[in-house]
Amino acid sequence: MYLVLARKYRPQNFEEVIGQSHIVQTLKKAINEGKTAHVYLFSGPRGIGKTSMARIFAKGLNCEKGPTISPCNKCELCKEISAGSSIDVLEIDGASNRGIEEIRALRENVNLMPSKGRYKIYIIDEVHMLTTDAFNALLKTLEEPPEYVKFIFATTSPEKLPSTILSRCQRFEFKPLTPSEIKMQIEKIAKKEKIEIEEKAIEKIIEFSSGSMRDSLSILDQLIVYGEENKIRLSDVQTLLGLVEEKSIEQLLIYIKKGNVKNSVSLLHQLLKEGKDPGILLDGIIKKIRNIGFLKIGEKDFYQEDKEFLSYFENISLEKILEALTLAIEYKEKIRIESLQIVILEVLFLKLSKILHTEEQGKISFSENRVEQDIFTSIEPTTSPTELNRGTTTEFETKEEIREEKTELTIEEIEKNRDKILSEIKKLKPTIEACLREGKFAKFQDNTLFILFPQKFPYHKSMVEKPQNKKIIEETILKVLGINCKISCMFNQEIQESSVLEEKEIKEIIKLFDGEVLKVEE
Repeated sequence: MYLVLARKYRPQNFEEVIGQSHIVQTLKKAINEGKTAHVYLFSGPRGIGKTSMARIFAKGLNCEKGPTISPCNKCELCKEISAGSSIDVLEIDGASNRGIEEIRALRENVNLMPSKGRYKIYIIDEVHMLTTDAFNALLKTLEEPPEYVKFIFATTSPEKLPSTILSRCQRFEFKPLTPSEIKMQIEKIAKKEKIEIEEKAIEKIIEFSSGSMRDSLSILDQLIVYGEENKIRLSDVQTLLGLVEEKSIEQLLIYIKKGNVKNSVSLLHQLLKEGKDPGILLDGIIKKIRNIGFLKIGEKDFYQEDKEFLSYFENISLEKILEALTLAIEYKEKIRIESLQIVILEVLFLKLSKILHTEEQGKISFSENRVEQDIFTSIEPTTSPTELNRGTTTEFETKEEIREEKTELTIEEIEKNRDKILSEIKKLKPTIEACLREGKFAKFQDNTLFILFPQKFPYHKSMVEKPQNKKIIEETILKVLGINCKISCMFNQEIQESSVLEEKEIKEIIKLFDGEVLKVEE
């Protein structure tokens, strides 16, 4: 039977516990010196080892070789505690056994001596879920329990416990695991499971799990099933968790900074159509704004952001950044409890634009006329490639004269000049150069250059396909290679599913159906 990783690699002794050395040291010393308390409270975030520590402590007290700081995990008592089947170590779910009747039954059982071990130990998980009456019924037992009884409470919300309960507990605060601690454990488990996993994939898992080892291993479990056999890539993590690429987050923030609400909302809708989670998307925005804030105060060693991206926020004060961050965090709670998540995000974008948009850039835009501005540039070309060089002599004009009679090119020739073509386009319109860079020059046929884009870049494809942008690209190719050609953009999948028809085939189809070719104006 398959055992999930969180259970398979659950710590079985104090040495295997990760990141809680301060608690391990105290409990081991208490066992060695025979100074164990009646009631313990283990508090902290989920998935960091509270109940695992409680079981290890229980084994240390009841092991046949104990009390010991190194339970053998081989005797009958240790095996039963590990399996959760010991009649002397009872694990109770506080959420489903929260009433006064359950606590009264517990009080009656407390008077029964342990059947096998030295102690009768009650581990109550999520103890904060107990009712007020249940806590009151437990008070007397906690204050003066029989000497053979120990209570271990575990909770993620210690602030919800009555002060009368807290005052009777020896409290231990579990801390979230550090990224390096989780990374080391994931690498160790992946090696044992013979799984190859990319380092960036591990980093994304850690970021998503927020310091929880159990959450990290649950994600790893899913990825093992989802990805290729024995291999996990960053793209697998992003797809499975619905993570948003950093460039998309940056592009959203640039639109917001420019006051371009139309573009920011359009990109938002595009990301949601791709299956991105609104909450995760907002998490990404919050982290980016936080990083900008840290960099504002000179903490450049901690957050390495793209310099070109950061240049857009140089004239924004730290106060404005903090105001935007506070607002985004407030809206994180709103989208968690409200049903109209998209509308809430749209309102947030409008409010963030009012905070981050600077006066010298003009009014906030709701129109289409700024659709082409993205994170790479806000410069609009004033001249076409041919107009720019009119009246001057360049190396490209010489090439045009040399190639004047040539009407055909090979894709290899075009590919050799790819960098030069991109460089010329960047001088005129960096926006288009950045989008075109994600495409591949795949085929040159019938004076048409076919450019393939991955499915994850629909925005880049649509930008290149705009008539005014196609014109710039086609004129640049004419300038660099000396030949007039058209460009046609396709997704990778489209080229796999259908091939480009030859001119001969087109003519045969026209003849067969007695048709004609219609020219569609762009």
